[in-house]
Amino acid sequence: MRGSIRFRELVRRLETLRTNFLPVSFSPLGQYSSSEYDFARAYVVLAHAEIEAYVEDRARERARQAVGRWKNTGRTSAVISRLLEFHNISMRKPWKRATKSEKEINAAVSSFFDTLKKNHGVKEQDLLTMLYPIGLRLRDMDNAWLATMDSFGLQRGTLAHQSIKTQQPLDPETEYKRIRSEILSGLKKLDRKISRLK
Repeated sequence: MRGSIRFRELVRRLETLRTNFLPVSFSPLGQYSSSEYDFARAYVVLAHAEIEAYVEDRARERARQAVGRWKNTGRTSAVISRLLEFHNISMRKPWKRATKSEKEINAAVSSFFDTLKKNHGVKEQDLLTMLYPIGLRLRDMDNAWLATMDSFGLQRGTLAHQSIKTQQPLDPETEYKRIRSEILSGLKKLDRKISRLK
């Protein structure tokens, strides 16, 4: 799986988590020890954290690159324009003309970075909060993948915030395949779209 440097780091980290937390070979009968079930829960929670950090990092990186180009050339990009627009909306002044002054650009970027720091998830709402301000729209993301991310985020919340008594055991193989096949394939497409933002 190619992609940005940050995407490749994510793939390597997820493989490390697989090695550290999931059985070397999956049970054909789907039967595991209680410790293996606990490790599967840990794998999902930690994988979620890595995926969340990846999206935050890529959004921050694109904003920084746009600011760097603006500082070097004096020309604003589509990413800068979107950050300025979003900043006006978040300040509850959508009618305000987005001026491209240094003060306004710095305020917009600073506000966006604060938004990223406050993010705590990978559900559709979280993804759009991180990616809409730099130019990605809902139509740029696959609906089925977003539904997978919603269920993944919901599952992570249950695992992290509820007692084991209220949870069904997780099948380690199912969770590995969901992250490896469904989630990573969508993230790879997203990674390409983020890379194309100018």
